[in-house]
Amino acid sequence: MKKSILITISSKNPTMYLIENIIKINNIFNNYKKKICIVDSDSDKMDLYNKINNEHPLVDIHLIKNKNYEYGAYKYSYFKYPNYDIYCCIQDTFIFKENIDISEINDNIAFTYFHPGGFSFPADDPPAYQISHQLLENVDLEYKNIIHTNFNLTTHNSFIVTNNRIKDIFNTLLNPPTNKYGSRCYERLFGLYFIIKNVKTISINEKILKIHGNRI
Repeated sequence: MKKSILITISSKNPTMYLIENIIKINNIFNNYKKKICIVDSDSDKMDLYNKINNEHPLVDIHLIKNKNYEYGAYKYSYFKYPNYDIYCCIQDTFIFKENIDISEINDNIAFTYFHPGGFSFPADDPPAYQISHQLLENVDLEYKNIIHTNFNLTTHNSFIVTNNRIKDIFNTLLNPPTNKYGSRCYERLFGLYFIIKNVKTISINEKILKIHGNRI
């Protein structure tokens, strides 16, 4: 039996790239039971959402004034739709280029968009280390031997995991980001999580076109 997949897109003031990706997702995951869920982070531009409602009525849009960036979007959608086999969590400026075989994913294997570098990447991000320590307060992860190494970031906070894995992510990483720096820290915290939990990560970098910008 084919696995079911929830694709959660964290969005703010989206561009036409979001519609382009919806079309790509519908083609790539055509053989799976799927749901596309967009969670908005308090946009002040709604025109594109109206267009999506008209052209893609099966896409669920949640205007919840999310203040916790990707973390908040993914957590909201997991608890809103808790019964899917696979959870694909991406930003609204990601566009799928190639098919992804989600049958490879299990509780010990995840797909991530990653970059090596730990807290040395990017070099102009000195608050990340301090803020990450704050976000790790009361978190049950043995991270102190890894946090100083060039571990893989879950870059742009984007990954694909099983139901059990995303549930454990939010049972483990308890402290949401509340600003842009906190969101950037979560690139490291998700990365640390996968390493410490012994989850093998497979790169989807070559299968994704990332549109870079500073909209959030």
